[in-house]
Amino acid sequence: MTMGGRLTRLARTRQQYTGEPFQVTRNALHGGDNGHPLPDTTGDQARLEAEVLAKLGTGGQWWSHPLGIAHVRPGPGSAVVQLDSHTRFSRGTPYPRSAHALDRLLPMAEPGVQVAGVIGLRVAGVEGADLHLTLSGSTCRVVLRGVPGTRWEELLDERWHHATEAGCPPLWYSPSLTSHESADIRNHGETWRDERHLDRLGSALLRRVALFHTSSSAYSTRSWITGDEWIFELDTVLGVPLAHDHFLARLMDPVWGLPLGVDRQHCSCGERRDPDERFYLRQCTYHLTYAARPHGGLQLRFRHGSAVYGSDARGTLKSVGSPMKWLDRVLPSSSPGLSAVTGRRRPARGSTGESR
Repeated sequence: MTMGGRLTRLARTRQQYTGEPFQVTRNALHGGDNGHPLPDTTGDQARLEAEVLAKLGTGGQWWSHPLGIAHVRPGPGSAVVQLDSHTRFSRGTPYPRSAHALDRLLPMAEPGVQVAGVIGLRVAGVEGADLHLTLSGSTCRVVLRGVPGTRWEELLDERWHHATEAGCPPLWYSPSLTSHESADIRNHGETWRDERHLDRLGSALLRRVALFHTSSSAYSTRSWITGDEWIFELDTVLGVPLAHDHFLARLMDPVWGLPLGVDRQHCSCGERRDPDERFYLRQCTYHLTYAARPHGGLQLRFRHGSAVYGSDARGTLKSVGSPMKWLDRVLPSSSPGLSAVTGRRRPARGSTGESR
């Protein structure tokens, strides 16, 4: 294979993981990011990226791409996160994704309660549609890239005034860690330590976020953290192959993926489904861990059944601009799972009842 052919193949593979445009991946590989085709990171940079994914990937919303992230440009000491244009809540009109991201990320003190948002997160600057974020006392950097026309300064000013009027001091311009944030860490020390065990995992997942779009059959992806375990729930509609083995193989690829191993699993693909149980959800659950790390794991819940969120999942995803090629793959209009009246009626086996 020629050098150009090899570079093209590597660029196509990286594109499957990051979602970047092909020419961007090709240029990144030609430049040799950190000597690895998909570099990972550690320390404050990993923590910041994990916090961004944790806050932006929670359930309750619809986006044009899984988790509301169109693609990521990872580098050895930074990451550029391209946001979708809008968020659509389970009930309500579309809301700018940039505004929703700030609502989730910006730290503000709730006196006598805790700090909302990401402790220590600071706004480092705005350049056009790019919002630069860092952590107090650190040089780490995540850039949130909004769609053309995003006015970050106005959005930041609005939230500053609203927080101040509500008696919740905004903290995202403070030069150092505030007393509110230090107290929150002390008062919730166990939670803080558990979340730090997940920094490496969260950062690595953010840098491979496009896998949920390119390599998963799920039309709905949600995540949350319980203790030191990061949980992802992926819903695939009846009539579409579950294909969790393909996703796991990509996720744990020895070159491009994460060095994870399956700690335990329960696969229900072989179970017979009662045709009269219209709302039955089959669930395959995988618990993954780093071999050398006793703390911090990933739980993947692959669910298979009728569409369970909203009365028209396909129409909702179409309204927020989901790519039609992807939509036809994960929610084909002919799918038998779309013909049923939707709405969660009974939990999947092994589910705790967490919802989007």
